[in-house]
Parts: sequence; structure tokens; C-alpha cells
Amino acid sequence: MSIFQRSRRLSAAPDGISCRTAFLVALGLAAVGCATGEANEPEQTLQTLNAMRQTIVSSVEATGTIEPIRIIEVKSQAGGEVLELPVELGDNVEQGTLLVRIDPRDVNNAFAQAQADLDVAEAQNDVSTLQLQRAQALHESDIVTAEELENATLSAANAKASLVRATTNLELAKDKLDDVTLRAPIAGTIVERMVEQGQVVTGTRDLTGGTVLMRMADLNEVQVRTLVDETDIGRLDPGLPADITVEAYPSRTFRGTVLKIEPQAVVEQNVTMFAVLTHIANEEDLLRPGMNADVEIVIGRQEDVLAVANSGIKSQQEAAQIVGALGMDADVNALLSEFQRQNRPPEQPGAADGAEGADGAETSEEEPQIGGVPMSEFQSMSQQERMRVFQNLSDDERRQVMQQFRAAGMGGGRGGGPGGARRRPDEPRPAFVFRYDETGALDVKPVMIGLSDFDHTQIVQGLEEGEEIVAVPFSLIQQQEFLDRIRSRSGLLGVGGRR
Repeated sequence: MSIFQRSRRLSAAPDGISCRTAFLVALGLAAVGCATGEANEPEQTLQTLNAMRQTIVSSVEATGTIEPIRIIEVKSQAGGEVLELPVELGDNVEQGTLLVRIDPRDVNNAFAQAQADLDVAEAQNDVSTLQLQRAQALHESDIVTAEELENATLSAANAKASLVRATTNLELAKDKLDDVTLRAPIAGTIVERMVEQGQVVTGTRDLTGGTVLMRMADLNEVQVRTLVDETDIGRLDPGLPADITVEAYPSRTFRGTVLKIEPQAVVEQNVTMFAVLTHIANEEDLLRPGMNADVEIVIGRQEDVLAVANSGIKSQQEAAQIVGALGMDADVNALLSEFQRQNRPPEQPGAADGAEGADGAETSEEEPQIGGVPMSEFQSMSQQERMRVFQNLSDDERRQVMQQFRAAGMGGGRGGGPGGARRRPDEPRPAFVFRYDETGALDVKPVMIGLSDFDHTQIVQGLEEGEEIVAVPFSLIQQQEFLDRIRSRSGLLGVGGRR
């Protein structure tokens, strides 16, 4: 005989044993085991909980490392020996501060050569211009042939092109004079220094791409990169507040905000996670790159609200399974529909008698239905029950359902249903609790719950402060269902007494 059969039989016990006592005894028998004679396990009892006022903070926790938001690599366009290196690792420098000075002999020689080439080009251009003018005058007197005039014209054009080329080369050589002096591109901190004074480096114009001399970062603003499980990503959005603690300052909490959620997943040990970047202001320069940090992203916070322990809250599907397993005379769906009807917000004035539309016709007061099921009842169904309703709909009816979803604002976005806005963490939703009625029998009651944390869940409607509920352990129900499946699928002797 199963625990639930024992519970139902004890519910009809003589007057000397109340229904409440009978159920406690039935749960105590569950610890003995199903037809196994295990008498050494402790007796199972039902825990009672009280609805009390709590502060509920729903959050997502993760660990990561501090890193700069932006890192700049400092390279030199000119190559040569490092003559001067006035900054050290960890120095805070202002924009324009001298960082590195490289041996300027090569660029100085190139500049002098470019200046000499320009002087020659200018002289050649002047001579070619005068020769062309004389050739034109002599050609008019028939002293110079047309061919000689053409050669003089070509020489003048080549001289002018050489002048342009020399001028450009001189400008480039002048720019290279500045390349040997590197100054800070931003105000920030030297987070890495790869070279020392006297070292020979290559410039960015070389095939190697140049030597990285140092890296700079603005540490007035830093970020924490954490990996968050994909099951929690649907609850996160950029802009959410976060509390950050580091091992260097264990008694201090830094405030930050979620900067962004990277789109590419990271799989570690068969767990899919996403990188979440949290921005932190670091005006006091306490946070350093590479520090380990614990991040708590606050999804929602409710101060001094009515709440009960999470063990006392059951979903609609769990409540239905418990009610069925215990043989209770209760219809979970009907109770929820009646509860939602009684707690429906009051209608707007003029809506009770039917409002008229723009064409004079009266609009319907009836609640929209999905496959013959009222919208409120459909929202309270489990996913499996909704799928069964969907399977019986035509394509046109399914399109109408999608439109009703959008109009009603059901779900949507990341982590929500089709079409509407995503559900807020503190948005009221239906659930169930178990309690003892006036006769001491176990009863099920629908409630509306809100924000939840690791320990408690907010009660929006359905319970009063101090009211007592019962934490029915769902594990016992799952254990009984498992044993029933074993009995139905196997004909082995000794399993549940089946022969």
C-alpha cells in the first residue's frame, strides 16, 4: 500500500484520529519504505510556515576579474634605439606626456637628404622653365625646330614633377622627425611596459608591424567580466545595478551597472554561459586589473513585503500532482480561475454595460478565449497543457492567438512569450500553497506571488500576515511516482509486491 493510499485510508479513521494527524502518520510511514521494511530511517513530518514580512532581493551571482574598459597599445612608427624612457610601470600620466624617445639619427639623415633633393628639384625646375621660354622665342623666329621645342617642353614637365616629388618627400621626412618622440595618446595608467632603455625596436612601417612599447589604460572606469549560466541570462538587462566585492577590500562593496551581455556563448565543462560585463567607477583608484571579484546583479528588490519560505510555494503543475497523489477533493484549475475572477481589477466606468465602438456597435465584454479556454485560465496552464490546446487549433486560430498574446502583453523578448514585453521579475503570477482548514484537513489555496530570492517568495494576494501554511515535500510525490513507474513497467517479483 502506497503512502497516498495510507493517507486516504487514515483520513477515514475513527473520530479519535483527526485528518491532520492521519496525514502526518501517513507521511511518517513513507520513511519506512515501500514494502522494504526499512525501519531505521527517521520519521517524516510536515513543516509549517508563517507568512511574515521580509526584505526580498532577487539577484544573480557570478565571479570574474577586473579589467580595463579600453587598453591602448603604444607603438613607434620609427625604428631604432630607445634613448629615453621616463615613465615606469603603474605611472599615471596626462595626455601628451613624453613616454619614449628613440634615436633620431636615421630620421634626421632622411630629412637632410629630402631637403637636398628639394633644392636640386627647385634648381632643375627653374632651369627647365627658362630653357622652355628661350625655345619658344627661337621657334617663333624659325631658329629652333618643332622637335627641339617639344623636347624643351618635356624637360620642363619632368622638372616640375621632380619638384612635386621632392616637396612631398620633404614633408614626409619632416613628419618622421616627430615619430621618434612618443607622447601619451590619453590620460591613463601604464599597465604594461615591454621595452627598456637601450633596446632597439622596429617601427610600424616595417613588415613586422612594429614593436609594442607599452600598454595604457584609463582606470578611472573599469569592468568585471563574469560568466553567467544561460538559465539566468534571460533575467539580465544592461543597466541593472550590481554589487561588487574584491578580496583586497572584503569589507567594502563597490557599486556598478551591467554594461552589456556578449552575444557569443562560452561552453565550459558542458555548461553554456555568456559573458556579462559590469561597469564600475574607480575614481579612488582602488581596483586593479586582474583582481578577482564577486558580482551580485540585483534583478529586483522589495522592502518589508509579506513573504513565505520557498518550500511552501508550489506551481500549478506541482499542486495538481500533489492533489492527485493525495486523493484530495480539489480542482486546481477551477480554484485558480475562481481566484483570478475574484481578484480581477475593477472595470473602468462605462465598461460594465458594454462600451460602444467608433461605428456605434457595442464591444464584447466576454473574456477572449483560446481554443474555448478563457485567456486568464490559459495563462495559468502549464506548458504541456498549453501545447495540447495549441495542437487543436487551425492555422488561422493560431494567428489570432498570437495577436491576442500581443494585445494582452503576454511574455515576449528574451525569456518571454511571443510578441509582448518580457515579464518583470516582480510581476504577480499565480501559485499555490497548502494549509490546514478548520477541521484539520489538508487544503490547497491559490495565491499571487511576486519577487523571489534564494529563501523567500513575496505574497501579493491570498495570504494574511501570520497565516500558517504547510510545506508539503514534493520529493515524496516524486518518489511515489517513480515507484509506480517501476511497478507498471516491470513484472519482477518483490517490486511493490507485484507477482
